[in-house]
Amino acid sequence: MQSNSSPPDRPFEPFAPSTSDPFDTRRICHLLRRTSFAATPQRVEAAANKSPAQVIDGLLNFDAENDPFDSLVSGLEGFVNFTQPASVASYWLYRMVNSPQPLQERIALFWHGRWATGSAKVDNGRLMHQQIQTFREKGLGSFRELAVAMGQDPAMLIWLDGQTNRKGKPNENYAREVMELFTLGIGNYTERDVKELARAFTGWRVQDEQAVFDPKQHDDGVKEVLGKKGEFDSESAVDVLLSQPAAPKHLAKHLLREFVHPEPQEDQIDHYAKRLIDHEWNVKAVLREMLASRLFFSDWAYRARIKSPVELAVGAALAMGGKVSSDFLREQTIRLGQNLLNPPNVKGWPGGYAWINSNTVLLRFNFAMAMATQRQREFVRKAALDEWLEKHKIKTADDVLDHFALTLLDGQLPSDARRKLLDYMNRDAKNNEKPFKLTADTINSKVRGVLHMMMTMPEYQLA
Repeated sequence: MQSNSSPPDRPFEPFAPSTSDPFDTRRICHLLRRTSFAATPQRVEAAANKSPAQVIDGLLNFDAENDPFDSLVSGLEGFVNFTQPASVASYWLYRMVNSPQPLQERIALFWHGRWATGSAKVDNGRLMHQQIQTFREKGLGSFRELAVAMGQDPAMLIWLDGQTNRKGKPNENYAREVMELFTLGIGNYTERDVKELARAFTGWRVQDEQAVFDPKQHDDGVKEVLGKKGEFDSESAVDVLLSQPAAPKHLAKHLLREFVHPEPQEDQIDHYAKRLIDHEWNVKAVLREMLASRLFFSDWAYRARIKSPVELAVGAALAMGGKVSSDFLREQTIRLGQNLLNPPNVKGWPGGYAWINSNTVLLRFNFAMAMATQRQREFVRKAALDEWLEKHKIKTADDVLDHFALTLLDGQLPSDARRKLLDYMNRDAKNNEKPFKLTADTINSKVRGVLHMMMTMPEYQLA
């Protein structure tokens, strides 16, 4: 990750563009990349004459209940096998690339890593699809409602053995993880709390791919959880968890890690924890404040995160244009270390530096080559690069570098890298000097070569 100095002063104030500190291409791309996988030329152009607040509201203000893909799902039944997790993962990648509401998919990906559920154990793609759909519908709403829904989610009931959690024989798996990983964090509960909380979640099971509550299997007795006594059930137990001081801090920390900086500071966590309480656990309201802040648009936050394989793959597909094969993207993200719908464990993917090692760096470079050259089955319909260049009036070597630096690198191409790329473009196949001229041959050699090299640059690996 690039080394940036420190957080800005007045970090929580809204970023106010000025002549000396503009809402420029670099910052627009930063916002779009963090929230919608990629800053395509079309998205950058659409944001160019808007304020930060207008762009952020455009990303956040969608109707989660009116899903533009709802009709597509029923139409694809039979073509996409929703009982098979691999098909569901491919379908989700298709949505990430094509959705007019990209932040809906981005927040669903965030929650999938937080409430991590694995298809290897669930073994039912439809249940996994239902869970991701819950993340789409509730992911930017009330965290309380989302937490209640997850305690009654069929895939989660299978994943953490909620089906075997019944009166007199409580299973502690979900109770432990909902406190350790989902709401409070280690050190903020006791083993007695785990045992008592497990009793509150008794009675749920999966029948005909639906969660069903059996009151006979629910322990309706008095429990004592985190110092509170009551006849708690799966909903009122969530209120007990969210009443703890650790709960808003836990969520604030993970939102900051995902959208602002991988190592948030305590004052930042405390500030947004308070804002979660002030906004009654409304995720959208707090995320809007985060994205609009001086903290988010600071040099400290810029390119501070390593792209996950899914971010890398979807971002590359959007940058390249054409119609990408979602099966190809799924296969590539698995190779790169992120098997969508099948996280390594209940903690999800560790992220950060764990995404990068000597093997995955090479695989990222190979992936970049495949996307740039499009010689195999990467695309269902390849991008018409010649038409694309003509449309944008790109003819010279400088034009090529400027255009794709904007598409891939926020327009931030270091001078030394630019010099080397220009030298590469102005040489023939035998490495003799030859002024670049845009032709079918140079598009397939030099232009695609530049695309590949830009996508292997360290800056491109950063979100």
